Amino acid sequence: MEVLIGIILLLSFIWFHYKKSSFVGFKKYYFPALIIKIVAGVSVGLLYKYYYAGGDTWNYFYQAEVFSNIAFQSWDNFANLFFYNEYQLVDEFAYVNQPRAALMVKLVALVNLITRSNYWITSAYFSFFSFVGLWAFSSWVYKTFTYGKIAALILFIWPSFVFWSSGILKESIAVGLIFWIIANYFTMMNTKSFRKIITIVFAVYLLFLIKYYFAVVLLVVLIIYGLISLTSLHKKGLFQQTVTWGLLLTVGLLAGGFLHPNLHPSNILGVVIKNNIAFAELSNAKNLIHFMDTSTEWVWLIINSPKALFAGLFMPLSFNKGSLVYSIYAIENWLLILLFVRGVTLLKLEDLKSNSNLILASGAYIIMLAIFLSLSTPNLGTLSRYKVAYMPILLVAIIIANKIDRVPKLLGKLS
Repeated sequence: MEVLIGIILLLSFIWFHYKKSSFVGFKKYYFPALIIKIVAGVSVGLLYKYYYAGGDTWNYFYQAEVFSNIAFQSWDNFANLFFYNEYQLVDEFAYVNQPRAALMVKLVALVNLITRSNYWITSAYFSFFSFVGLWAFSSWVYKTFTYGKIAALILFIWPSFVFWSSGILKESIAVGLIFWIIANYFTMMNTKSFRKIITIVFAVYLLFLIKYYFAVVLLVVLIIYGLISLTSLHKKGLFQQTVTWGLLLTVGLLAGGFLHPNLHPSNILGVVIKNNIAFAELSNAKNLIHFMDTSTEWVWLIINSPKALFAGLFMPLSFNKGSLVYSIYAIENWLLILLFVRGVTLLKLEDLKSNSNLILASGAYIIMLAIFLSLSTPNLGTLSRYKVAYMPILLVAIIIANKIDRVPKLLGKLS
């Protein structure tokens, strides 16, 4: 009976969100896109359960199940666990010293209260949360850009992105937050209506608790975009805006580094290199991005950043005969490279000038995260999962640059 209540509540949330959606021309894709998203979340659970025999998604769920069981026995104990981190109430809690993972367990435990700890229905809730953020972003893309229709739709069918931004994963929460924030922020800037500013700030804070490095880069980029948009700087030439962006981004990232110890200017390179070494020791050599060694940290960063950027955008490229997943990654990335090259050839200087601030904001966000994640997470499989934080922006930019405006036949039938 409790499971049925969880399903009914989820369907109610979906129906309310569907009715609230105002983009009529795009609305006909809502349910097909949502079904794909929920199925992807279920697939994440199946992959980790039967292929990897565990992994993050099931670890979060099993730990959350313990929390939920405590709630069913004592709300006071659950409140102490949730708000005051009294983990001694739980036997051998795995994430005592991992606050982001512990928060994820708490969020899963909350949903478990509704689903009576049914993994698959809980997974559907997380997939729906991710979908809500993506739907807001896709709707904004659809109504904002001339070639926005296919750019918006691609986010619901690009295999690796759909997969790794679904189900009980931190990336599902992060994606839902990031792209809801982006959509509402740019709508706010365009309409000069600041009614959602408090909600946006709260969403950024929650994102910071889940994935602090995503939040800091996003926050810095949005602040710079806002400063330039609200001043005469947005009227300057492309070269002047680019220089301004470079200076402000440097200052912003240095200032943002003080928001978390790992991002502090004196610590960040050491943390990145430490993570790089840890991943290299645990990973198969053929699944790694191999960077050059140097005796100086800053030289290491400068020399390896170009390769890290390319890897963050387009790797892996080799077809792994023993892995269907890596083969799918390779197909996607070769297609992405072809579309990227074609898009660059179609770009005109007028296009860059007319959207310079938005292009610079998008480029800064993608480049910063692509380099940071590739250097600190050189395992290509893990990197493909973390790329979901900026993949939608990259996909949208490439599709728009290619001026693709025809709906594929399969999607057209959904109309």
